[in-house]
This record gives sequence, C-alpha cells and structure tokens, in this order.
Amino acid sequence: METALIDGYLLHLPLRTMKKKAKRIFEIDLLRGLLIIMMVVDHLAYDFGQLAPSFFLVSDAPQALRDLIEWCYNYWYEAWRINFRYAVIALFFILSGLSTYLSRNSIKRGMVVLGFGAIISIFSYFLSITLKTDLFIFFGIILCLGLAMITYSLFRTLIIKMTKSKTFWLWTSLFLAILFTGVGYWMRLEVATVPVDAQNWWFIINGRMTPTINSYRIIQGVFTPIVYGLDVKLDIVLGRLWYGVDWAGLFPYLGYTFFGGFLGELLYAQKKSLIFKRENVVWHPVEKVFRPLTFIGSKTIYIYLLHQVVLAALTALIFILLGIPLK
Repeated sequence: METALIDGYLLHLPLRTMKKKAKRIFEIDLLRGLLIIMMVVDHLAYDFGQLAPSFFLVSDAPQALRDLIEWCYNYWYEAWRINFRYAVIALFFILSGLSTYLSRNSIKRGMVVLGFGAIISIFSYFLSITLKTDLFIFFGIILCLGLAMITYSLFRTLIIKMTKSKTFWLWTSLFLAILFTGVGYWMRLEVATVPVDAQNWWFIINGRMTPTINSYRIIQGVFTPIVYGLDVKLDIVLGRLWYGVDWAGLFPYLGYTFFGGFLGELLYAQKKSLIFKRENVVWHPVEKVFRPLTFIGSKTIYIYLLHQVVLAALTALIFILLGIPLK
C-alpha cells in the first residue's frame, strides 16, 4: 500500500500497477522490419513509375527524373520482381499468423486491421471517381489480412475450447493451413486463363493466370465504375477473380496465416526468442546493431497502413515543386 500524510492523518492508497509490456521477439521483429522496408521500396517504385505518370506530364520533367520514372516503370514489370513480391506477401501473411498467435488481443487487432482495410476501400472508390482513374480496391491485402487474423483466432479459440487440447489444435492448424493453401491454388488452376505447362507453372503462385475483371468503363465519355453482383464479389473475396490495383483473395492467403500460427505454436510455445534465451536483450551487441530494423518491425502494421498515403503525397509534392504540370 502507498501511504500519504494529510493533516496529520495517514491515508492508505492502493498501489498503482503498470500494465506489463508484451515481450518482443528479436528475430520476428527483424524479419518483419526487412519485409516492410522491401514493401515500402516497391510501392515507391509504383508511385514514380505508375501513379505519377497517370497525373503529371512527365515529358516536362528533368532528365534525371524521367530516367528514374523509366527505371521504376521497367522494374515494376520485371518477372523476378513480380515473383519476389508474392514471396514477400506470403511471408508477410505467415508472420502475421505467427504474431496473431503471440498477441493477447488477436481478434481486436484483426478488427482494427479490417476496419482500416474498409476505410482504404471506401477512400479508393471516391478517389477513383474524383480523379477518374483506376485506383479501386475492393478486397485488398489489408482487408484480407484482417479477415485472416480474425478467422485464425476464432478457429483457435473454438477448437481449443471444444477439445481442451492445444496439441490437437497444433496439428489441426497445420492441416487447415495445407487445406486452405491447396484450395487457393486449386481455384487458380480452375480459372487459369491459359494452359499451365512446365514453363509457366509458377504463374499460378503469383496469380498472373487469374482472370482480371474491369473496375470501370467509359460510357459516352463518362468514367463509370462497374457495379458487380454478389456472386462476382464473392469470387473476388475468395480468390477466383482479380479486381483493382490491390487484390488478395482469401485463398491461399488464409492458409499462409494458419501456417504462421502453426509455426508460432510449434516454435514459440514459451513466447520467447529462439536466439536470445535471456529475458532482457536490450543491450546485447547484436540487438543494438539491428535495433533500427527491429523497431520498424515492431511498428509494421502502422507503417503498412499509412506508408502508401505518405509516399504518394511526397511523390506528388516533388512533381509540384519541380513545376511539372498536371495532364
């Protein structure tokens, strides 16, 4: 008890206890930090190579900037970059599943992410209408991520409560991970726009064989969004149809999330780093060297939600300050 003296009398006050901070796991934050930096760089290339030329007369830009725009444009369509991007996205979902397992309020976090995803979709719709260009996002990575986090959390809670066994859930999560991932690839094979052979089979992994549907059409010179029925929207959500500038069907990404949860249960049952066995590693030389990356990794969700808005605004500001006119 805390004791205070007021007018000669002792007053007993209840102790105020601080909430215990969640322990960070070094290697997870490090990998997340690396992934989010790669995503930021990738999106910066998109802003210069794809987004800016849609709004500005790049022919009036200085030669150095035109060279940068050309490099970013070519980079965006490189085959290695497309394949590497989907490997990074898969890893991001795996780490999100692992982090969902480690989180104390996983459903709440999933709802927050889902809410941000909904806001992004609504904002992209009105931005597309205003600017008369395709910036539509109906079911993007953020919405998919939020829904996957919630689904994993509900499955875990339900099955553990029903079976009273975390071991049963461990292997069930692996089974579901394989099932959901398999369903995702089966869907992509089913709707593939070209025959799959030994030379192009990896297109199934990056989704390039998934049919793309138009988000708008021009009717008598007027930019008009296409409104699809519930069946088409369901196909977009499940992963059978590609729609808009940012799309991530629930399958196979739900499977990646469950696989991340399985790895969390298997490797991090004690919720401690596999590299640093001690409780406090703040002053460890290795941790100090990588601290900028681990700090970024600890703020991944906030960076992911906000970075593209900041990057797009900075890109536009550069063009405006250089006096490059709008189209």
